[in-house]
Amino acid sequence: MTKDVQQGSVWQRVLVKLDRQWTAYLLERRKTRHRRKSGVPARKTTAFVVGCQRSGTNMALRTLGRSLDVDVLEEVDERAFDDRRIRDKAVLASLVEASTAKCVVFKPVCDSHRVAELLAEHALSKSVWMYRRYQDVANSAVERWGDKTRRWLEDLLQGGGDWGVRQWNKEKVTAECVAEVRQACAESLTDHGAAALFWYMRNRTFFEQGLDHHPDVLLVNYEAAVAQAEREFARVCAFLEVGFYPGMVERVFRSSVGKREFPAIAKPIAELCDAMKSRLDAVYQQQVGLGR
Repeated sequence: MTKDVQQGSVWQRVLVKLDRQWTAYLLERRKTRHRRKSGVPARKTTAFVVGCQRSGTNMALRTLGRSLDVDVLEEVDERAFDDRRIRDKAVLASLVEASTAKCVVFKPVCDSHRVAELLAEHALSKSVWMYRRYQDVANSAVERWGDKTRRWLEDLLQGGGDWGVRQWNKEKVTAECVAEVRQACAESLTDHGAAALFWYMRNRTFFEQGLDHHPDVLLVNYEAAVAQAEREFARVCAFLEVGFYPGMVERVFRSSVGKREFPAIAKPIAELCDAMKSRLDAVYQQQVGLGR
């Protein structure tokens, strides 16, 4: 790589960062002006954007954060999270109280298996569960974490399961789930197969918590959200009772769908994941049909 190319890449990253900072600054000014006119909302909603890691929760959070009625707190925000685990009820309540937004959105992805508990703890709360085709999730996970998921899964099947982040990934993993996973990967387990199984395990908790019938939970399909962004985020905003405008989705792109070829994985793993994807799709289609 030549020196000019290296300098160009550095300068390009600087420009991108400056653009993001400037855009964020302008958005905050718009929010301030909007809220001065509308006044402090009498009713505030606490919302949780969750799902399996690499399923589009960051995209959803950024997009919702562009609503003038929404404040967002990411999982790296120490005001609301401790080592990516969401803090207790009192802390979250104080953050919502201090906000001037109609809706304060948190992204406790490591606590996705606790959504039902969080909704029960917080009055006027709702949750958006993001799901994405497991092939793209697994590709992204392996690219980001390498063989870490496979090593964790092997440890879990041997009776361990400590992935280093307070074992959140082991919480509420049932004996039935472990038995299914063990059978699916009995013959072989690759890095991509393990990542696909992890996708299965995390989305399995959606049904185990009864979220498919929960009135305060909205299921959002990532592929639909990027292909028909205005329709999908208008649906999400209506669910959260906040304002939507088309400019919110101008930075939503579909280029990551099927971006890389997915390598072959063990047939039992693929069958398990395909069945879960069909279950999620059925709930999603039902909610869309009901106007949710």
